[in-house]
Amino acid sequence: MADTQYPYPPDRFDDEADAATFHGAHRAEEPFWRQNLIYLVIIAAAFVTLLVLLFLIGGMGRDGDDRASDPTSPAASETTEEAPAEEESSEGQEEEAPAPEPDRSIPVMVINAGGINGMAGAWRDSLEGSGWEQVSIGTADNVQQEPVVFYRDEADADTAQALAQEVGAGEARRSDEYESRITFVAVTEPGSGDEGGEGEGDEG
Repeated sequence: MADTQYPYPPDRFDDEADAATFHGAHRAEEPFWRQNLIYLVIIAAAFVTLLVLLFLIGGMGRDGDDRASDPTSPAASETTEEAPAEEESSEGQEEEAPAPEPDRSIPVMVINAGGINGMAGAWRDSLEGSGWEQVSIGTADNVQQEPVVFYRDEADADTAQALAQEVGAGEARRSDEYESRITFVAVTEPGSGDEGGEGEGDEG
């Protein structure tokens, strides 16, 4: 159609222009959800993932609460089992108590079994100097090679062992061979042996 403000009268060219004008239908606009379908799918997947994570975290929290409130849970059982082990270790420490002090008032007999003149007297002087109160001396019939300490009664075992350690005689032994409660059979002189030649009343 010719423009109404056109100052000239219409001619054949205006008629052709009106006939050639395009009068077609326009395509309808796509809806919002279709234009943003990818974004909507991503948002939905993220929301589902978040829900799953929250569910898992909530389940772990409930398990921890059940274990804390239930005394028969594995954690409580492990704690209970560890307690006896600690008690056993403390009992073992108590058993390692120091040895009792020897009773140095118990009579001790020193026997010269080394064939060295004055050796028993030297041992008597040495033992009395270290606190033994009743030390007597004698001589063995035969020479022996190893020192030994004997005791008659089991009640004197600790004191006899203390004496054996003091004179270097190893383990004390129980025997009824000698009359004295504790008997030390000596084969060498005490210390460096300088005291051996001045024995007092030594029969050996």
